[in-house]
Amino acid sequence: MIVILAEMVSDRAGWEGWLPCQFRCLDEGATYSAINADRGGDTVQGSIIVMNRHKKPCVSSVGVPEDRVRVIVRPCQATGSLAGVGSDGKWEMLGYVWRDSTWREVPVLMTPIRQELFSRTRGLFENELLADTSVFVAGVGSVGSVVALELAKQGIINLALMDHDRMEAANLIRHVAGLSDIGRYKVFAVADAIQEKNPYAKVDTCNRMISWETYDLAREYIRESDLTVCAADGREGRLILNKLCVEEGKPIIFVGAFRRACGGQILSVIPHQTPCYQCFLQALPESILGQEAADDEAPAYSDRPIEAEPGLSNDIAPLSQMVVKLALQRLIAGKPTALHSLDEDLVASWYIWLNRREAETGYSELEPLGFHVNGMHILRWYGVNLSRDPACQCCGDLIRHAAEREGFEITAEDMAAFTSSEVR
Repeated sequence: MIVILAEMVSDRAGWEGWLPCQFRCLDEGATYSAINADRGGDTVQGSIIVMNRHKKPCVSSVGVPEDRVRVIVRPCQATGSLAGVGSDGKWEMLGYVWRDSTWREVPVLMTPIRQELFSRTRGLFENELLADTSVFVAGVGSVGSVVALELAKQGIINLALMDHDRMEAANLIRHVAGLSDIGRYKVFAVADAIQEKNPYAKVDTCNRMISWETYDLAREYIRESDLTVCAADGREGRLILNKLCVEEGKPIIFVGAFRRACGGQILSVIPHQTPCYQCFLQALPESILGQEAADDEAPAYSDRPIEAEPGLSNDIAPLSQMVVKLALQRLIAGKPTALHSLDEDLVASWYIWLNRREAETGYSELEPLGFHVNGMHILRWYGVNLSRDPACQCCGDLIRHAAEREGFEITAEDMAAFTSSEVR
């Protein structure tokens, strides 16, 4: 079979000519696909020939000598013996593959991806509402890569990815990338995975670390996006993104797995309305914050020698899916949709998920799930009521609250002078 995109010919009514095209050779020559042929792999030269329906097609007299695949397309009149008819009913197609020193006729599938990419979700989820939205994903590891891919599958066309890490063999069981991506920067591997699912996605990639050196670059990504998702390791990078989102007034979702993926937590921030990441850090004791794997030196799966355990990808999946759910609700805010009932459910800023009653954690003594409904148990989401800190040094008024606590009076001139002298 030969597979081509309907968009290659659908806008060429009344046009005649030759379109050179690369085809990927798949399944040991059983399939030749023009979709994403530039992604690599075994490719062959081919031609798509658009001709007047009154002309008699002759495969040996069209194309170029290097062709190994040829598709003749004519405006539809009658199917006759032609190998395929376009799904829009407007085109007849005759496909040939050069095999055993002769042109052999094969079926042609013309796929209208632009119309049908999300056809199975239309009505269930109004993905056209997301076509003009943009999301910045910082950190495309085990969680972030899945989030980025799922958002693209929901119809989000504009995505920006930022991560400095390369793919390693140990990443594969938890990542959307594959064996052939080992050694590549994760942002490029994830961008390719997104294009495989949504070829119309526009993916901007940056293979640099989030740090003070890339502060201005990260700000630009945040400014150009409707939402930021922070799945990056390292507390410094999270604090930087938190500061930038508060300054730019853009929402951000933080997600992190607990060590050994025994659970995880998500913080959804709307600047000056909900607690920011700095409020979160100030509100919780270090004993709780320390459960989250926030640094490369203490990854979520190997902070101490343990026997190999199955299910790590499965343990991370609830975190990724919850981030996607929260992101979608944020992106459709104020738009007509049938999904706003979830606005009454997803009201918390901080969410916790537990995969198991991990030893040496604050959750080891929880009552077993069994048949219990009440109380805190594993394998459930919990929304936590966390309040903003009015004296937060990032989203609050730290100086004024500190002055009031110490009995000092701060004038507008004092505040202006302090603000103008601030450095990051």
